[in-house]
Parts: sequence; C-alpha cells; structure tokens
Amino acid sequence: MPTIIRILKLILKEYKRRLAFGYVSVIGAALTALAIPRILGSSVNNVLESGERDITHLWLLALALLLAGAARGFFSFGQTFFAESTSQKVSYDLRNSFYNKLQHLSFAFHDKQNTGDLMSRATADVEGVRMFINMGAVRFGFVVAMILGTAIAMLLTDVKMGLVSLAFIPFMAWRAIITSRTLRVRWMRVQVVTGEMVTTIQENLSGMRVVKAFAAEKYEIAKFGERARTVREATYDAQRLWARNFTIMNLSFLAALGVILWVGGQSVIDGRVVNAVTGDVTYTGFTPGDLTAFIFYMGLLTQPVRMMGYMVNSFSRAASSGARLFEILDWESPVHEKPDAVVMERVKGKVLFENVSLSYDGAGDALSNINVAVETGQIIALVGQPGSGKTTFAHLIPRFYDVTEGKITIDGIDVRDVTLESLRNNVGIVQQDVFIHTASIGENIAYGKGDASDEEIQEVASIAQLHEFISGLPDQYDTVVGERGGGLSGGQKQRLSIARTLLMNPPVLILDDSTSSVDAHTEHLVQEGLEEVMRGRTTFVVTNRLSAIRSADEILVFKDGRIEQRGTHEELLAKGGEYLNLYESQLKPIEEATIQEIQQVSEKDGSD
Repeated sequence: MPTIIRILKLILKEYKRRLAFGYVSVIGAALTALAIPRILGSSVNNVLESGERDITHLWLLALALLLAGAARGFFSFGQTFFAESTSQKVSYDLRNSFYNKLQHLSFAFHDKQNTGDLMSRATADVEGVRMFINMGAVRFGFVVAMILGTAIAMLLTDVKMGLVSLAFIPFMAWRAIITSRTLRVRWMRVQVVTGEMVTTIQENLSGMRVVKAFAAEKYEIAKFGERARTVREATYDAQRLWARNFTIMNLSFLAALGVILWVGGQSVIDGRVVNAVTGDVTYTGFTPGDLTAFIFYMGLLTQPVRMMGYMVNSFSRAASSGARLFEILDWESPVHEKPDAVVMERVKGKVLFENVSLSYDGAGDALSNINVAVETGQIIALVGQPGSGKTTFAHLIPRFYDVTEGKITIDGIDVRDVTLESLRNNVGIVQQDVFIHTASIGENIAYGKGDASDEEIQEVASIAQLHEFISGLPDQYDTVVGERGGGLSGGQKQRLSIARTLLMNPPVLILDDSTSSVDAHTEHLVQEGLEEVMRGRTTFVVTNRLSAIRSADEILVFKDGRIEQRGTHEELLAKGGEYLNLYESQLKPIEEATIQEIQQVSEKDGSD
C-alpha cells in the first residue's frame, strides 16, 4: 500500500483537476447506468398493467431510456478520456524523472547496475504504473459507484431480494484481497526476470563482434532462450492465477443470477393476483418489472465485477513496478551537490590531494592516504599494475566518485563546494572506453560544447590527427556514424574523443590511456599535438607509454591503492623497486615495439 499511496500522491500533486473531472464522469456514468434498469422495469410493469389499451407511458419511457443511454455514453467518454490522459501524463512525468535521476547518479551506482534492468524499469515498469492509473486510480471510482449504487437501488426496491443479490459481494472482496497479495509477488518476479532478459539482449548486441569472433551464436541463442523461457513461465504463472480468479468471479456472478431468477420468480408468482371477473392480473409486493430491473442490475454488476479482476491485476503489478521505480528514484548518490554549491570560474589548475582515501563499499580502501600537490601547468604521469588505483585517483578530480576521507582542492577550492557542471567544465577527460553517439562526426566532437563553430571543431580535429580522415569522407564532418561509432576504428574513436575534450579547452586535463588504441605512428603524431595542447594546462596522464612518461614533471607509481614511489623517469630507475619492475616488464617492451614500428613506417614512406 505505501507504493500505491505514493503513486496516488503523484496524481494528486499535478493533476487534481483532471482527476476531479474523471470522477465527475465516473459518477455521471454510474447514475445514468443505474437509471436504465429502473426505466426498463417500469416499462414491463406498464405493459402488463395496461395491455394494448394505453401505450402513452411507453413512449415516455422509451424517450427517457434514449436520453439515459445518450447521457451514459457522454459520461463514459469523459471517464475513458480523463483516465487515459491522466495515466499518460503521469507515466510521462515518471519516465522523465527516472531518466533524469539516472543522469545524476554517480559512477558508483552505474558500476553495479545492469543496463538491461534499468531499461526494463524505464519501459515495462512505467507501463505497469500507467495501467494502474488508468484501470485503478480513476476507474476504481466507477467500480465502487456501480457496486454501491446498485446495492442501494436493489435494497430500496426489495430488501429481501437485495440481500440475496448482494450476498456474493463479500466473497468477491475476499478473493480480490487474497489474489492481490499473491499476484504482487508474482508480478515482481516477472519484472525482475524481464530485466535479466533485456540485459542479455543488450549485452549480446553490444558484443556482437566478440560473438562472431568466437562462433558463439549457439551458446548465445541457448542463453537467451533460457532467459525468455523464465520470463514466459513467470508471466504464465501470474496470468494463470489472475485468470483463475477472474473465472471464479464470473461463476459467482452467474450463480447469484440463478438465485435471483429462482427466488425472484417465486416472489412474483406468490404475489400474482387474477381478477375472476375481468381476468386482469395484478401483483402485490415483488412485480415482474422489479424482477426485470434486478436482472438488469445484475447485468450492470457484470462490468465492475470483471473490472475488479483487472484492477486486482493492475494493483498488484503497480505495487511491484512502482517499488522498482521508486528504488531508483530514492537512491541516494554519494556524489551530490551541496544546496549552497557555487559556480567554479575558470581555474588556473593547482590541484591538491590531502590525506585522501576512498572506499567503494566499506569493505576495503581503493585508495589510501594519498597526498599529492600539483602546480599549475605540470604534467603528472600515473603508472601501475591494473587495479592499482591510478585511474580511480584521476576520477576523483572531476568527482566521478567522492572521497571517504580527506579532500581535493583546485586552486584552493574544495571540489565538493562547487557545482558539478562548473567543476567538469574545468576538468576535461579523455577516457579509455570511448562512447560515440549515433550522430554526425561534427556533432560528436561538439558534444560538450553545442555552440562550437565549424572552425573550432576542425582545429581540435587537426590536433587529434583526425581532420585528414574526415576530409576524405563523402559528407566530411556531416558524416553520420552508426551506433557506438560503427564504421570507425578504435584509433579513430579515441582521436575523436581527444578532439571532443580539447574543444572544451579545460585548464585541467586527464588523459586515461588515451592513445592505447592507435598505432605507433599515429600516436607519435597525436603526442606532438597533445604536447602543444598540454602546455600551460595541469595534465594527468594514465599511461604505459614511455614517450608520455618521460615528458612528465613527476611520475606517481601506484600499488594496492597507495603511491609506492614518485619522481622523474631517471630518478625512479635509479631507485629501483616497483617502477623498475614495471619498466622491465611492461614499459620497455612497449617502447621497443613502438620504435620498431615507427622505423618500419619511416622506411616504407622513404621507399615510396
């Protein structure tokens, strides 16, 4: 119920007037519907009492029936319109709120989430809430109005027959409550396994080249088949329970109708009086018209009884779907702006780490007791074995994660005291895992600066050694790249990422192994451009390339979340230890292979 109540509060907060119009339509539809059986009952009595001698009242009753039908159609339209429009508007708001929340959650959240599950929440779960608003929040009023109105009308007509007719209602309510509790659990299961299935699809499509390379099509088909089978069985299980409940409700209704015909028919016969002289028939107490009205009242109850089954289904599904959505909407990101956060103006670039430690989950420190002072314009190389903490160190500067102890300042300003947007406008990052949007190359380069001119885009593309390639394309900078940069090589994607970051002109620059996917010759050209760009900027370079390390003002050697050594290339070689081990095992072999590749390219160019 807390989840359902929260959904109802969302409606009342923004759409009170629309909901009020919906309930006015609901009440109008119920009242006009209840008038029809009374008119029909009066018509039957009129025919039996007047025979063929007087049909004046029948014309009036027929006109009343026509007007009641027209009014019911009008109010039913209003009920449908306001129910559907309200549900669509709330689902629109809910889906946007969910998407906006995802944009503001930190890396710590996204590191642990499955993309497919989040997609399922944004689609199937939002749809589950929408169905509840349509069928439950608005039309629930129609069900209540019809059941209460019909009960009152029956009791006013004949107390005995009214009690007989309504005897099945408590049983129906009991069935609805029991079924709702069970269905909630089963629909939650459906939503969870659907998220797992969508995750499988998403991972398969993203990694299709790996699937093809390892001829793993049969394995992937079998894996998806298992996920799809789980969804099928979970959905079948929930729908079977709902269908069984729906059938029991219908059988209960038919049983009640049979009792009404039996008991009501007996009452009509018992009250039938025949005039011995004229042969006219009169009725005392329960009349044929009353029995007709009762039968039509039961017909009116058919719709709300059937809707009760749908509503039990929608209530249960909304409870599970809403819980999954609110779980994300209520998620507290460890990285958040202070209410009084200020805008960071363009900084000079002095970065200071003071006693910084970071723990992702409280189980252990990813970084421990880091103290680093970087002056404006310095180049700092970050090296170490995979998992040593060098990339995490760099990600703390733009607050992709927040420190658990200590603080980080830029020009003396704590990064937690400024707005995230202004901070990240001052800290540019070229990530190792490059994401390319389905858009033109020019739009991808200008992603962080939508008002960039064509000249600015071409300038940074030239620095990143990408302009020549783009100029050779049929549409040049207007060439649209496919999903995730399909059609671009790994090196071209990385150079595009470099250009995109350079366009922001940040005073602090982070290069996270930004030349790992380019060949040695291209890396040499890119490095020349980057050296010009890095001049005057504070730059952190996460790399295993000696060419970048040698030009660094200081090298930080990470091991197990700590800075094991620091100094220049020559100083660290002389000290030995962790850096020398890295140099002998990784840096030197890569450097030798790079030199050999450059020489081969130079010899080839000379022979050409």
